Amino acid sequence: MKKLIFTVVLGLSLMFFAGCAKEANLEITYKNGVYKASGDKWEYGSEEAVVTIENHKIKNINLKRLDQNGDEVDYNMWTGQNVDGKVFPNLKKYRISMKDEMIEKQTYEVDSISGATVTTENWKIAVERALEKAKN
Repeated sequence: MKKLIFTVVLGLSLMFFAGCAKEANLEITYKNGVYKASGDKWEYGSEEAVVTIENHKIKNINLKRLDQNGDEVDYNMWTGQNVDGKVFPNLKKYRISMKDEMIEKQTYEVDSISGATVTTENWKIAVERALEKAKN
């Protein structure tokens, strides 16, 4: 009787773990194309992402920072300088490094950047929303 119970428990365990393994190996594929989405608006404007999918993978991401009028900011103004007593993070550098990491990892789930938390969180939201549009 103990052998029967052991066999049943072992069989159920193997089926459970096999199901988990199959679930973990599922890759998300995307429809080829260019997808644009925005992050949440906030007091200083908003963020936007334009995501290019080729061969069903993230090929390129253009992260944009928009002012309150919806115009893209001049990244030369956002170089980590102190302007009029206000410190601006280096968005020029941050948007490139964040984009590169997202493409490398094939996900929007990357670390936010301290000092530009709202902007980088909104870039992640914008990329997530663009990828939702691209899902097969």
